[in-house]
Amino acid sequence: MTSVVSARRRVIGWRALAVLVLAAASLPAAAQSMACGTYKQDDGNATLILESESHGFLTSAHSPTEELRIARSEDVLGMVNLATGRMENWTFGDGDRTLTGGYHDFVREKAAACKPFYPVEEGSCRADPVGCLEHYLEAEPVQLRQWCSEDVPVACKRLVELYERQANEAAPKEPPPFPLPAQCDETAKGHDPAVCMRLLETMAGEVMGKAIMGLSHAPQAVLPPEQLVELAGLCQQHPREEFCQRVAEAQWNAGRLLEARDALQHACSTRADAYACTLVAPLVGLPPAALSPVPTTALPCGLYVAEHGLFSDLQFGDAGVVQVSDYAARLRARVEDGRVHLRRDIGDDIVLQTVRDGSLVGMDGSTRFAHYTRQSGAAGGCSAPLSFTEIPQPLDCPTLDREGGPEACCKAGQLLGCKLAASARARDEDWKSTPPYYAALCTAGVRDGCVGLAEVYEHTGDEALPTLLAAICAKGGATHIACDVDATRDWPALRAMVRAIAEDPAPRE
Repeated sequence: MTSVVSARRRVIGWRALAVLVLAAASLPAAAQSMACGTYKQDDGNATLILESESHGFLTSAHSPTEELRIARSEDVLGMVNLATGRMENWTFGDGDRTLTGGYHDFVREKAAACKPFYPVEEGSCRADPVGCLEHYLEAEPVQLRQWCSEDVPVACKRLVELYERQANEAAPKEPPPFPLPAQCDETAKGHDPAVCMRLLETMAGEVMGKAIMGLSHAPQAVLPPEQLVELAGLCQQHPREEFCQRVAEAQWNAGRLLEARDALQHACSTRADAYACTLVAPLVGLPPAALSPVPTTALPCGLYVAEHGLFSDLQFGDAGVVQVSDYAARLRARVEDGRVHLRRDIGDDIVLQTVRDGSLVGMDGSTRFAHYTRQSGAAGGCSAPLSFTEIPQPLDCPTLDREGGPEACCKAGQLLGCKLAASARARDEDWKSTPPYYAALCTAGVRDGCVGLAEVYEHTGDEALPTLLAAICAKGGATHIACDVDATRDWPALRAMVRAIAEDPAPRE
């Protein structure tokens, strides 16, 4: 062993550690130096088990067990985490009673005799984990597939990530969420590159902010059928919790609900308190018809209940309005691309898919794996949904970066100025001065302006605001977007909330 790793080197290279791991299999038992046993993390949240000269495990109550390939040189313990790909050198101390690594110390709780070495196939990733995992982020699918088949969990997870990235890159690009301003049109008389850039940066910052806050997500592209079949097979052969849950998400996203349930069950098989067990429990025992998607042609009607998901119950009623328990704003439903979409004021749509037995399943990130069953005794018929007219937020304020520029734009009828003026006052919690700006937006048909008026009511309790919203609706006609926002407010619930805050103004978490 001294010919492989110098005894004088206290911190040895990972390549040398990998060689040490391979060489250790031929060492006699008397030469074993690993301090095998159970080590407890100083905060009690994790346990490190050194099982043999070359294998260990990191466990905790709330996460899957992570398998380690290990090797020792003097008081340095080299570890390759096969679940995460991390490579670390830890240090033994106090006569092998402690191990220091990362931000924690581990203290030996129980010593144990080292078990025999696990056999590893020569040339495999498990035989040389450093050699394959040093650059696993750059590995091609064929290589990741091979390592995954050798039961290297991080390679399996990386394979799913790579497939998803490739699918997203190949998917058609989403159109911008706002119309390009005239200053960005190179053929137009008013083309102004500097103003164009300022306008685009303003809206891009808002879009990015929503993404960072988790309020908006790019739709996940569906993986090709051959990749879904391949991943299902790998999950079945190597039922690792995190990998199989990712496979289940990919299968569900593609509408392969039965295959997704199978993958969740494999993920659950690793430990009883895995999150996948919570997700799959309501799906176990459902007949195939309850997990067989069919195109949605009409909105559902009545009460639908699920055991988990962002919303546990959805009451579909007249005109596409959906009531949710303990939610002060109703949702408006529509049929789009063969699915039910529920529009929210903040965040992406809730997306539901009809299945063959008439129930619903959640297809977006907030309701994925939720199965909504229609309750008996619910309403038997609902009136047809309504469609409303709205305009996207214009980018029409060339003086937005000047002092008083947004207000001047709004006064001139340039609606981006109204939005910026209202947003600036809302950020400063000067809610009482925002209604004129929100009202200008709302009257013009920009939904954010109408929603802004309702939000101001929540902060001020000003009863003039519901009246103003209703007046804009009446003036604009039944299809004006103000009518939709007004109809989807639960005004009695909002009034009760405002009164409760006034009576107990202490900050709420």
